[in-house]
Amino acid sequence: MTLKAPGTLVVLGAINWDTTVFVRRFANPGEEVPVRSIEESPGGKGANAAVAAARILGPNVSIIGALGDDETGAILRRGLRAEGVADASVVVVRGTPSGRAYIVVDGLGGKAIHTFFGANETLKPDHLHSSGAKRVLSIARTVLIMDVPVPVALAVAKKAKETGAFVVYSPGVHSALGVQAVEDVIRFADVLVIDRSELSNLSGLQDPFEAASKLQGIFTGLTVVATLGPLGCAVVSRGSQAVVPGVDLRDLGLKAVNSTGSGDAFLGVFTSYRILGRSNLDAAGFANLAGALKATKSETRGSPSRVELERTMEALSRVKRPRQGSPSSRASSHSRRRS
Repeated sequence: MTLKAPGTLVVLGAINWDTTVFVRRFANPGEEVPVRSIEESPGGKGANAAVAAARILGPNVSIIGALGDDETGAILRRGLRAEGVADASVVVVRGTPSGRAYIVVDGLGGKAIHTFFGANETLKPDHLHSSGAKRVLSIARTVLIMDVPVPVALAVAKKAKETGAFVVYSPGVHSALGVQAVEDVIRFADVLVIDRSELSNLSGLQDPFEAASKLQGIFTGLTVVATLGPLGCAVVSRGSQAVVPGVDLRDLGLKAVNSTGSGDAFLGVFTSYRILGRSNLDAAGFANLAGALKATKSETRGSPSRVELERTMEALSRVKRPRQGSPSSRASSHSRRRS
């Protein structure tokens, strides 16, 4: 299949070092449980998504973020470069430690995350005036804005619209502040990608379709992609709703071991396939599979390569189960028009 040549993608988001603790089950308050193993690895939502995108697009991805002037920051930069992610727009903040995340994963692959934002929360609009940031933003065809401070997200979204770039926004933790805190950014976005809890924070509704429809109605022209974990995702755009079912790992003879980073893989891969000319529904199908495959890996950045992803999608299409089919055919069979 011939796809369009990839454009330049700029990702804005956190860059962290992850400490992941694996246990059989989560501890109750005050309870002690044995730890099965501990892993140290690079992470951060922005960096994870950038790496996931680079594994699809090759060396066409840049990241804007902040690190401390510590050894952890130096290690994280080397890791980004090794993945082909351009880091000239990463700010080094003097006297501030790099961000860290402390993750507990149970025997079913579920997670609890405690994050020290560190240098990530010092990122300011002024940092966008650096020569590196100016250059990458001036040539970006697509901008993926993640969990950066809202003033930075707004400044980049405005800049993207001035240059005609496509904007994907995932507010992450900032959704807890309510829709009023991020609505100015959303108005510049083409696609809003949020999980079920974030969707509830922004809409005040629990049903993902009702919540996504409410937001899409408020922000005219916006497409809302609601990620629903193993259930897949809902895609709501003007006049239509669709469900792209999740991937049953049993169809691949696999099982989940760590879902940390699956949402980031979804974002990086969804955005990449949009750049490659795929529709929102097709891109969501590949993103669902990428998130599922990531969950089978213990490391946070376990997103698949393009070759692995597309070969696995072909294998899934041959599985004689209800979940079989291409991303678009699975989605269209669940699509419905809104009245």
